[in-house]
Amino acid sequence: MTGLLKLVLWFLSTLIGTIILCGMGCLSTKFPFIHTFPDLPLHKRQQILQSMSLSYFRLLRMFFKTIKLLTLREFFTQLDESEDNCSWKAIGYYGPDPEFKAQIKRHFLHGTSKVGQDSEEGGDEAEQAIGPLYKGLIHLNYPRDITLDALRRFGFPVSVNRRKPKAAAKLSSPSLVIQCDAVVVGSGSGGGVVAGILAKAGYKVLVLEKGGYSARNNLSLLEAPTMDQMYESSGLVATADMSVLILAGSTVGGGSAINWGACIKTPPHVCKEWCEKNELELFESELYREAMDAVCEKMGVQSEIEEEGFNNAVLRKGCQEMGYPVNSIPRNSSSDHYCGWCCLGCKDGKKKGTSETWLVDLVKSGNGAILPGCTAMKVLHKKKKGTGKKTARGVAFEFEYKGSKDICVVESKVTIVASGTLNTPSLLKRSGLKNNNIGRNLHLHPVAMAWGYFPDAPAEPTGASEVWPEAWKKSYEGGIMTAMSPVVAEFDNSGYGAVIQTPALHPGTFSIVMPWVSGSVIKDRMRKFSRTAHIFALARDQGSGKVHSPSNITYQMKDSDEESLQKGIDKVLRILAAAGAEEIGTHHNKGNTLNVKQASYHEFEKFVKEESSRSLTDLSTQLCSAHQMGSCRMGTNPKESVVKQTGETWEVEDLYVADASVFPTALGVNPMITVQSIAYCTAQSVLQVLKRKRSK
Repeated sequence: MTGLLKLVLWFLSTLIGTIILCGMGCLSTKFPFIHTFPDLPLHKRQQILQSMSLSYFRLLRMFFKTIKLLTLREFFTQLDESEDNCSWKAIGYYGPDPEFKAQIKRHFLHGTSKVGQDSEEGGDEAEQAIGPLYKGLIHLNYPRDITLDALRRFGFPVSVNRRKPKAAAKLSSPSLVIQCDAVVVGSGSGGGVVAGILAKAGYKVLVLEKGGYSARNNLSLLEAPTMDQMYESSGLVATADMSVLILAGSTVGGGSAINWGACIKTPPHVCKEWCEKNELELFESELYREAMDAVCEKMGVQSEIEEEGFNNAVLRKGCQEMGYPVNSIPRNSSSDHYCGWCCLGCKDGKKKGTSETWLVDLVKSGNGAILPGCTAMKVLHKKKKGTGKKTARGVAFEFEYKGSKDICVVESKVTIVASGTLNTPSLLKRSGLKNNNIGRNLHLHPVAMAWGYFPDAPAEPTGASEVWPEAWKKSYEGGIMTAMSPVVAEFDNSGYGAVIQTPALHPGTFSIVMPWVSGSVIKDRMRKFSRTAHIFALARDQGSGKVHSPSNITYQMKDSDEESLQKGIDKVLRILAAAGAEEIGTHHNKGNTLNVKQASYHEFEKFVKEESSRSLTDLSTQLCSAHQMGSCRMGTNPKESVVKQTGETWEVEDLYVADASVFPTALGVNPMITVQSIAYCTAQSVLQVLKRKRSK
């Protein structure tokens, strides 16, 4: 995509390229009669870009989407010396959570952190300030003596290869070889669970995480820095044709550190389908029910809400007005957790992701450590004597040391890969696994959104005592997900369809999903940012794609998926209007809107019908995904799957996969509980293997 972008930009700087790409738009009655794109007047450049957004040629639509994404996100997230943005005041955004800024100020003014003190009081204060994992982190880019001392203090035998100065790191001669019972690649909802369970059972566990650890007092709660530090490829992941923008975590805690906190158990109809159709008895077993209960208890999952945020209040009220079913979403946070910044990290640890739960078990057990900034290169395996089968023996990984790449090896009895749906397939392929299903059967839970604008004051005096929604509420505040409607979910019929939920959109993300028609229009849309509610439809997709690499993803929706999203958009527009929106619209590039207050019944119905029936596969509407699954799916035979019910790969013994990539099909709801529950079951299988190896 980068190459295409550079080529088109260069083309537009030439006369021939501008003629080819812009057509009649570059012609003028004044000398020199033909102008390159940069020399055209503003109104013509805007017309050309708008025509590209709706062009018959797919590559031009891809180019438009790329330019829009990069330009708008950069403008609305860039920071000056005081970590402010020149547009924020105008759009009603005040950057990081004010409570968090006050918390950090108190921390530094009064010196509340006492890291390194041995007293129980000092330890508690340190944990509150920087998070509970600081004692379990080993940074390999520190001086080697400090690293070796830390590893040995945790009980990990280490051997050192003293290379000649300036000698390049090689896999055949790693600088360190570390021994443990289990190595876990990834620390998210899959890897974190397995690591915590194994360490608590008394086994020595090393967790490799390519991302860093963003401790509470190191969070910025700013979009751009957080995307760089905590998201896969700085949040700039998309399918190869730019049809779906993809968000995935890349930090200690994985997606659980930056997700929206929804904790929905695997729906009964999905468990039944996976058990009967996919012949995976696990999903209707007592073990799996125990697993779901255990992970919910660990994260303190509950459904109470003291106060609902802007978007969810709109969703709930609209559903109630329309007579649609609406449920409260269980969350892994307390009832008073009114925070819209959890997609940028949890400021106080109230959201119980793996870095606040299972990884804490790992650290407190004294049997495990987390190595951040380490990228797994390949799983090491060898032929098993007398059988010809392969068995895993550890992982080779690289990290930054003294300005260059260094290589280490972890030798382990079992290896667990939990790198996430986008990264696990590539790691398995680099490791020599040949199963044709690796990387295939990718599901994305594609999301299509609509929006409604709610002025913070009535357009005319109405005598009402209070504005709806409350005038002081902002679109980016409050619990991100507290309400959900299954009005088009078809749980009781096909089991597919779509659910209706709300997103977290801070200025950069908001700007790239809103339609761009012209500079003045996007300016007006952004001016209304803080009072614009978004609601989306999320499809349980039957279509699928393939992960060629984390940066090369192809995906194709089925017609049934598109129909589910279209039905969802129909309902979302009605929900927004019923909740009292003054203006409504979708994300289609035409940017059509409707003033609900002024429209007649027939005008409203016509608008809803037209906007909800538009194509969602021609790049004219921005689709998004925050859930990826299925790229190394679980099954009953190697011809159709990558791993067994136990999570072990068909090709290599003692090599397990424990992340959302093992889902047999798309799930249809937020996947955190399902990922953790499957990982919990996988951990029980790994424990049995380790017990057998220990007894030999």
